[in-house]
Amino acid sequence: MGQDSDEYYLSAVSLFYPFFDNSPAISNGLITFPHLKNVSCSMLATSRNTVFRLFGATVRLLRVLVMVFVYGLLCYALFAAVSAIIPLPAEEMSSTENPTYDVYLLKSGPHTDFFVKAKTEVHDWTLDFPYVNNADPDTTLPWLAIGWGDKGFYLNTPTWADLTVSTAVSAATGLGTAGIHATYYYTVPEYKPIVKLGLTENQYRRLCRYISRTLIADSQGKRIMLQPLKPGVNYEHDRYYDAHGTYSMIHTCNTWVNNGLKVSGQRACLWTGFAEGIFYQYGQ
Repeated sequence: MGQDSDEYYLSAVSLFYPFFDNSPAISNGLITFPHLKNVSCSMLATSRNTVFRLFGATVRLLRVLVMVFVYGLLCYALFAAVSAIIPLPAEEMSSTENPTYDVYLLKSGPHTDFFVKAKTEVHDWTLDFPYVNNADPDTTLPWLAIGWGDKGFYLNTPTWADLTVSTAVSAATGLGTAGIHATYYYTVPEYKPIVKLGLTENQYRRLCRYISRTLIADSQGKRIMLQPLKPGVNYEHDRYYDAHGTYSMIHTCNTWVNNGLKVSGQRACLWTGFAEGIFYQYGQ
């Protein structure tokens, strides 16, 4: 064995002996450890080969894991693209039914909300999301955006620049819990990507039931308002509320909206995790 290779291996072996006061040394073909007997070169060769085999096996395992991760992402992207363009048509309405309730799909970046009237004969959302909970308790706000998402993301991420790796991993893998984001508006925000839907009373009632069942209530039947974990999460007219479900790459905020469209008999994707899938079905 060459002296260079022995010294190279010796430095690797030293990593496994951090508890010795002095580093091991080679002298006359022997490795000397403080407080230990000498080890022969044959034992050195055997242990060196073992370490190298373990190192090689670790590298191969990491390579396999990376390939599985990459192929998994490719399969996810392919499935998401195909399922998003497969339409589920809207249910047919009878001649006696009229689409008298305006419901909008509101896109904010990668996120989609339902945008509804705050009060109708079918449902009064101000009972679920009281104006008084807002920083500005203006009771004249007539419109409401309702979205579902990961609770950790909602409460910890005022802006995309504040997104941490731990929050992203938790959201993507379904390790967190969910919340509802309720935001009041004075008018329909035409400056954002938006789609207008017309629902019958029965369809709107089903949509309201779907959203209501997502919300968690306390022992008195009141919705549970969530407190932000960082400043800047809330604005004047919005608050977060506790909700059922778990956010993940398979069940995103857009999946929740898409399922609501199915429940209320509207055109929807077969499945989607992205806002683009929903808006594609409506020509946007």
